[in-house]
Amino acid sequence: MKASFGPVLAFFIVLLSGCQSSNEEGSFIMPQNLAKDLETFASARIFFGHQSVGNNIVDGLESIAQEVQDVDLSIMDFNSFSESAGGCLVHSRVGKNTEPLSKCVDFGRIIDQELSGKIDYAMLKFCYIDINRDSDVAKMFNDYQQTMDDLIGRHPEITFVHATIPLRHSPGGPSIWLREVLGRPNNSKLDNIKRNQFNQLLYSTYGSSPIIDVAASESTYPDGKRESFKMDGQTYYSLIGDYTNDGGHLNEIGSAQVASTFVQELAQIIRGRSSVPE
Repeated sequence: MKASFGPVLAFFIVLLSGCQSSNEEGSFIMPQNLAKDLETFASARIFFGHQSVGNNIVDGLESIAQEVQDVDLSIMDFNSFSESAGGCLVHSRVGKNTEPLSKCVDFGRIIDQELSGKIDYAMLKFCYIDINRDSDVAKMFNDYQQTMDDLIGRHPEITFVHATIPLRHSPGGPSIWLREVLGRPNNSKLDNIKRNQFNQLLYSTYGSSPIIDVAASESTYPDGKRESFKMDGQTYYSLIGDYTNDGGHLNEIGSAQVASTFVQELAQIIRGRSSVPE
């Protein structure tokens, strides 16, 4: 049985909104805009191809849906999807971790063979484990771009949404600083630099297309500040430590954070491409 996100989600929501109810039990008020965004989100047929961090996001979405009683958000595994389904989030694991090309191939196969003409939006999200300090970012992005451009050309009825690569937490502190001063490589930072570089390529190539910025939501505090580090004069972003228990996957707070942003950003995309009222 999945753990309840209710208390964590409520805490996260009050950090975002600054709103707290005055009742004796101290429950929090759900921001009206999140419920409205969720209603828009729930009106579309969306396919989400992912791996483990994607599962964290789906868990967060399910918890948000439980909190917003008036919105019926249908979330289903790809194997349970039928052509007659109305608005829903259809999700599936695609490919293998550490093999990003396999994810591109599997995502394309599902779109071509299973979902053509049945969905409105589709998104492939890589995982942080797909890229590290030794990765050829240019090749990885080229494989992704070729896959997406081919799919966009073959399926004009589907809006393809791009997603930035998730990050890992890069610890700091005196001991880390000392290791760096002594010339020891900080592999956590080097890995995140490659992830940041991929995300920069994504924006420079598809900046005018719809993008869900998973990396930004993972690295942004409720007050808008970013978790970042500098190397060779450049600023790079990393996962906030409070959003993870193992340095990479999202805990309950992190899942609530990223899922809320996921809903808000995709709702904006849907409104821009449909007749859904503001």
